[in-house]
Amino acid sequence: MKRLSLLILGFVLLIGCTFSTPANRAQIPPPATLDSWSEGPVKQRIISFVNSVSDPASPLYVPAQDRLAVFDMDGTLLCEKPDYIEVAITQNRLREKAAADPALAENPLYKAALTNDNAYINQHVKEAILEAFANEYLSDMAAYWRQYVTQTRHPSLKLEYSKLFYKPMIELIEYLQAADFAVFVVSTSQQEFIRSLCPDFLPVPKQNVIGTMVAFTLANLDDDAPHLFRRQKAYFEPYNADDKKSVRIRERGIEHAVLAAGNSMGDYAMLDGVSDSGRTSLVIVVDHDDSAREFEYHKPDLLEIAHKRGWVVTSMKHDFRTIF
Repeated sequence: MKRLSLLILGFVLLIGCTFSTPANRAQIPPPATLDSWSEGPVKQRIISFVNSVSDPASPLYVPAQDRLAVFDMDGTLLCEKPDYIEVAITQNRLREKAAADPALAENPLYKAALTNDNAYINQHVKEAILEAFANEYLSDMAAYWRQYVTQTRHPSLKLEYSKLFYKPMIELIEYLQAADFAVFVVSTSQQEFIRSLCPDFLPVPKQNVIGTMVAFTLANLDDDAPHLFRRQKAYFEPYNADDKKSVRIRERGIEHAVLAAGNSMGDYAMLDGVSDSGRTSLVIVVDHDDSAREFEYHKPDLLEIAHKRGWVVTSMKHDFRTIF
């Protein structure tokens, strides 16, 4: 009887395994790859670095808790020409507010937005960003930003703004995360704006975003309303640009990242901090040299430093098989 019971149990288990559906089986995510990178020394250097710091048998092994990476956003992960996406959204919001209240058209910021005076907007960009969403709730702003990037196309690339992240760089983030790296995005763009794009378009946890912080206050504290935080017309200090990026990184308790990526001298302090950490490290500089698929513009000072210090200079034209 005992033997018969065991045979019946085995038959039931076999049937269960045979007829299980894909939905019932544990789904194993595909391994992260760098398929959008061209074969060559840049790709191989990245792979070699990641392997060396994540292999316990390697003399360059870095424990998982210390495997930290910091990435600039605009121009490194996301197209920044002809305008930063954040600035394009700011101008759009100013135009909408002026349409609702024509008296605002006398204000120079609104007038510049209405007449597409990009030079004036860029000269007063910090003020424009504060004005565009003053006193709005953070949740409403996040919804507005997400709607804009998914429904508005880039003027020349003809892709929705949400599709303008560089595919090779997004793959690199996922490749690092698969090797137990904690990846942080460190940007002069607004922290709340970047967080509104995570993780759907930018695969980084919201808490791993370090951006410029526009002040906000707690509202409706005695209410059941879902909107708790209201935007103010001021910045929290320090403003997250240039060497202040390193200050904000340290503020988050990050003393030494082992990988950093950027594309301008505004990222230099962040890149230099990784290179001078005393640990094995990798610094990646993205060079925009592909006028056919994106834009061509260079940062000669940063490229000269990168070549002198042995940093990895990534050519979009030669090292990116695909861009978006």
